[in-house]
Amino acid sequence: MIKHIPMNTSGQPTEKLRFTTTGITCGGCANSVRTILGRMAGVVHVAVDLAGNTAEVEVERGSVTAEELATALKPAGYGLITSNH
Repeated sequence: MIKHIPMNTSGQPTEKLRFTTTGITCGGCANSVRTILGRMAGVVHVAVDLAGNTAEVEVERGSVTAEELATALKPAGYGLITSNH
């Protein structure tokens, strides 16, 4: 069996990280989260589900940790809860 590993345009393998979100109360908040995380090195794609209080972040494998993503959002008042906490 061959396992498909997504690739971004740089050819690096990627992985998807899923989180429960906090502090996101409107579409503007969701856009801010997408912008903040999307500007981070190694982040390929960010999807925020306002109604479901979730976020999915696709990153280049090994480039950024869940904790680094959460830390980037703290100054703006948003949070990401990982399954490790």
